Amino acid sequence: MSRVLHPHRIVDQITTQTDKRFEAVARMADAIVEMSVESGAYTQQDLLIKGFTHQDIVNLWHFANALAVIELRCRENSIGFSCGNKARYA
Repeated sequence: MSRVLHPHRIVDQITTQTDKRFEAVARMADAIVEMSVESGAYTQQDLLIKGFTHQDIVNLWHFANALAVIELRCRENSIGFSCGNKARYA
């Protein structure tokens, strides 16, 4: 399967070149999206195979899965982002 890089991904809104606080969450969300697109589902075992530890899964899964669900729904509905790579938080 060819890897299509979408121009405005959800994970790009929380991780930038200068702010890496959520980089692990973004990597896990990317892995979840990739596995979901390729096979339609994934298990925690799949995340272990992708290089995440049990502790990573315990600490990051809820946040990463939520981001992945949003990303998949946006792709499914062809929703783009008008804010580019700038994230605004309340």
